[in-house]
Amino acid sequence: MPRTIFVTGANQGLGMHTVHQLASTPDILVFMGSRKLAAAQEALSKFASDVHSSSAVIPVQLDITDKASIAAAHTLVSETLKERGVSGLDVLINNAAIFVHSFEDTYAVNVFGTVALTEAFRPLLNLNKGGAAILNISSGLGSMASYPKRPLPRPLFPAYASSKAALNMLTVQWAMQEEERGSGVRVVCICPGYNATNLNNYAGTMSPVDGCKVIVKAALEKEGKTGIFFNKDGENAW
Repeated sequence: MPRTIFVTGANQGLGMHTVHQLASTPDILVFMGSRKLAAAQEALSKFASDVHSSSAVIPVQLDITDKASIAAAHTLVSETLKERGVSGLDVLINNAAIFVHSFEDTYAVNVFGTVALTEAFRPLLNLNKGGAAILNISSGLGSMASYPKRPLPRPLFPAYASSKAALNMLTVQWAMQEEERGSGVRVVCICPGYNATNLNNYAGTMSPVDGCKVIVKAALEKEGKTGIFFNKDGENAW
């Protein structure tokens, strides 16, 4: 059976490279969520020749701020899994996010949209095979541990930073819920580093080709810690 993975916000940047590297691995079925289906199809065309012969990429229209879009994506994923004789989804990667100054717009995507998508797709997670996981793509900007230090170690972006702090807390809460259920579902936060993407007008110091590797590694692992926040170098302070 293939390892089944859903990646949101996957038509460009970190998400696209995550899908690319996952699909280059044997026995992977990856769903590529994008607000515009054409954008996902165009992104896929750029690396289609690298998709492993035993793997597949399926573009999915998904706007995580739109309940109807989430429902339609859920139906497509469910039907595809059934058609392929696969019992469920192994990994949900919550990568979709925006970086703007508006609190309302930022929270609509980074927090409320992520919650709506996760709640809708949680029942699809494959609890029988083991190795199921929810990977929330966060940021060091959401870590409160470094802010008491002076001089301040980073610029201040209140809307984005607080939205990622909220996502970090959601990760802890969801991880505790899964522990109480005894489901075996891991829930973690991952900081991929400061990647040069459209999110920061390509000002980042890392290439998303490298930044996505910590996400890919976590998605392919079938066991590990839950309720943690980490990057390529190890665990982050909350």
